Amino acid sequence: MTDNPSPAVGCASEKGPNRPLNADAYAYQTHEKHLAVVVTDGTGSTPEIAELAQQAATTAALTAAARTPLEGIVEASRLCGEPDYCLDRRSATIVVAKAWDGRGWVISWAGDSAAYRIGKSGKVTRLTTPHTQGQWLRDRGEPEEEARRADHMIYNDLSDCVHEGIPATTTRAPYLVLASDGLRLSEDEIAAIWARHQTDLTTCAEQLVKAARERSQDDITVVVAKHPNP
Repeated sequence: MTDNPSPAVGCASEKGPNRPLNADAYAYQTHEKHLAVVVTDGTGSTPEIAELAQQAATTAALTAAARTPLEGIVEASRLCGEPDYCLDRRSATIVVAKAWDGRGWVISWAGDSAAYRIGKSGKVTRLTTPHTQGQWLRDRGEPEEEARRADHMIYNDLSDCVHEGIPATTTRAPYLVLASDGLRLSEDEIAAIWARHQTDLTTCAEQLVKAARERSQDDITVVVAKHPNP
């Protein structure tokens, strides 16, 4: 998968208990001194959606490692077909992070898959804003109860990002957590698990999935990645 033999990346993914299959996916790729990490969450639970999610993750990782996270998402969006609002196409949400050599991380996303920074002190901060109707309502000061009812309604994803836009943010954090929306844990809860398992990134990812399963019936995918040279 990589031309760097030892990127420090821990991954875990688990099918929701009532789902026919896991439609989440992840990938990572190195190019020269850069590392790209991706999580996707397919919209649906069919074999075709699961295949799209994995293809999108792989495509975005390959492109982002050599180029940028934004270009990785654009390239992956081509797998959804022609960009047309009138078509009901296969799609997925996506978050892509690239570790630039000596320059921190750049993160882009479409949908409600998330990126969190882990600072040197162990503090965890979410970097991405969900592209959901619920978050749109919160940002406009609507009641939380009303917003919560609309959290499942996504207005941006791989198939719509060329219309809705692809945001980007940066951080100099030594570690990132990327996750599908099944990771329904607070920043403090993520930090507590990190504090116990930071020496083993795979175990950390697995424990995050295990903790999230107690309150989520969704597919859950978590990737914990160390910047090779922040």
